[in-house]
Amino acid sequence: MSSKNDLFGRRSFLKTGGMAAGLGLFTDLEAYPQNVNRNSKPSDLKITDMRIAVLSQNRGQGGGGGRGGGGRGGRPANAPTGGQAYPAPAGRGGVLGGQILVRIDTNQGISGYGEMYNGGVPPYALMLKSRILGENPCNVEKIFRKIKQFGGQARQGGGVTAVEQACWDIAGQAYGVPVHQMLGGKYRDKVRMYSETPVRSDDPKEIGKDLKARAEMGFTMLKTDLGAEEILRGTPGTFQAPMDGPWGGGDTVENYMTAYELTEKGCALVADYVGQVREIMGMDIPLAFDHFGHLGINSLIKLGRALQKYNPAWLEDMVPWYRTEEWKTITDALDVPTLTGEDVYLAESFEKLCQARAVDYIHPDPAVTGGCLELKKMGDLAQRYSIGMMVHCASTPIGYIAGVQAIAATENFIAYEWHQPEMPWYKDISDAWPLVKNGYIDVPMKPGMGVKVHEEAIRPLCRQGEFFTDATTQWDSQRGWDRTWS
Repeated sequence: MSSKNDLFGRRSFLKTGGMAAGLGLFTDLEAYPQNVNRNSKPSDLKITDMRIAVLSQNRGQGGGGGRGGGGRGGRPANAPTGGQAYPAPAGRGGVLGGQILVRIDTNQGISGYGEMYNGGVPPYALMLKSRILGENPCNVEKIFRKIKQFGGQARQGGGVTAVEQACWDIAGQAYGVPVHQMLGGKYRDKVRMYSETPVRSDDPKEIGKDLKARAEMGFTMLKTDLGAEEILRGTPGTFQAPMDGPWGGGDTVENYMTAYELTEKGCALVADYVGQVREIMGMDIPLAFDHFGHLGINSLIKLGRALQKYNPAWLEDMVPWYRTEEWKTITDALDVPTLTGEDVYLAESFEKLCQARAVDYIHPDPAVTGGCLELKKMGDLAQRYSIGMMVHCASTPIGYIAGVQAIAATENFIAYEWHQPEMPWYKDISDAWPLVKNGYIDVPMKPGMGVKVHEEAIRPLCRQGEFFTDATTQWDSQRGWDRTWS
């Protein structure tokens, strides 16, 4: 209801402006003060500072094993019965080097947050500070075009991505709308999640029990790692290798340099392992597989064919994403979907893969892509070639919501990864908890990213010199010649 003073103000305006506009003007005036954000002047916004928080992954976490990392541990005592948190594995399942949050501050007291891909390092973001100081954060694309040359594939894309996300967060707050509205509006009110089990066990039935429990919690798609070496270790006649491992994520040698090959017996035993998982969880819910080991392409095809009878939802990252010809050979040889792309920076990097229809799904990560708009562009690009988009993620709730905002504005989308394990402190660092409800994340409708960050809860997770209050003035001055042409 309007106040008396409001009415007098309108009458004065009508007298000075005349009545020529008629009664319709009065109706417009009723709406005007309800739709204007009086808390900021977007055109006058300037970036004044950038700070970071490096979240140490050893705070508040338990141990455990993981395929391709520190061995195979038993099933955690707190496996899911109602959505409780999981301790972090000591190996590959844990986050490399910590997660890094980026905060950008402005001259109007509005701050925005972004998150780098786990395992990145602070300079990936901090070197960009001198390039964006004084810029209007609402000019997101201008800033992105200025800094995108300093990003790269995988973790090297994290700095540019976090800065772009933080700018969208500020712009949304300044204009009083959620980020997805600035990206073109939303296609959905909630985002479907698929869940990966953190359980590592020699007993496939234990894996099946955990996956079945996740389905009962509301997840409609599931995934598990399927490290062939771990399953077959100690069984003669199952694989051939001219050298000792490792086969897992610690091996930096690409597949074609290893000469690791499975035998028919080995493929059959891996398939039998999957069969025992399926026996417990059933065949109705989609189940995908990841982390096969650094196998040669012929063994990957042979293994994929052995798995076909269990109808995998997809086979993930069998070879590096940029090996387009190898991906096409694998995809054409199998009757199950293939997927890759969690390390891809910039939408244009997917062009060759999509043009060749070398995979069935792309799988970008919101903390790598280059930002929210790039994630949307990736979905749009794949859609032109009738390739679906899944979305990878292994972030904090702050990073997850950035992905949700972009996914909400993208038509081409199937499911978003809820990467396990959950960290005990996830619930404390923002107001976005519980994040996943019955297998979905609700799309926030508050301005910006729609998340309130609790910085004081983040402080204990950071080492000295790596929290938002620590100055970054040494990065204020630009070093180097940015122009890429003469």
